[in-house]
Amino acid sequence: MNCNLFCLLKFFRFDLYMVKFVRLVMFVLCLFWTTHSYGQKGKYLDVDTTKYIVWDEDRPITWDDYPILGEAFEFPQALTAVIHSVRGSISKGKPKFEVYVLFKREDSWTTDRIDAALFAHEKLHFDIAEMYGRMVRKQIAALGKQGVKALSEYRKSIKYLLAEFKKKSFEYDEETNHGMTDDEQARWQNFVSSEMQRLHKYK
Repeated sequence: MNCNLFCLLKFFRFDLYMVKFVRLVMFVLCLFWTTHSYGQKGKYLDVDTTKYIVWDEDRPITWDDYPILGEAFEFPQALTAVIHSVRGSISKGKPKFEVYVLFKREDSWTTDRIDAALFAHEKLHFDIAEMYGRMVRKQIAALGKQGVKALSEYRKSIKYLLAEFKKKSFEYDEETNHGMTDDEQARWQNFVSSEMQRLHKYK
């Protein structure tokens, strides 16, 4: 048995008034499916690096990874699309999963490649996605150590954590006022950095 989980979040930031930025979640898509046979050997997912960037501390995203939106806006705007791809199976009673956290190039865009504050806010969304990717890996390992063999238990845990990721992303935008409140943005930066270090084993 194997399972595949694909979750896509898009974050859109735009100007509502002349001095205020607002970020909206434009689209949330989660698809989950299971099958009873899986013929592919080796890695479950070959990432097309022309379309996606795998989260990697040695290869952080930059503004250059965002296509420039051709439309003219008075103030900087950007959209960030992130994906959790979780694929795996129970083989000989043990879990074998691959968890990818991906930046989706073709669905992301910016109107400005200079605004550092805007980019810092956008990038942290990708980092939060990685933080939850590590939580997923940790939970899979914990269930394996407990001897859990039911694929449904893994699915349930993964779906719960990815739902929590969406909630955390909304919370981040609300508490930072979409990146406009400097001290809250700094607090979130520190929080995510601390959590990433705590979960370093599962990167």
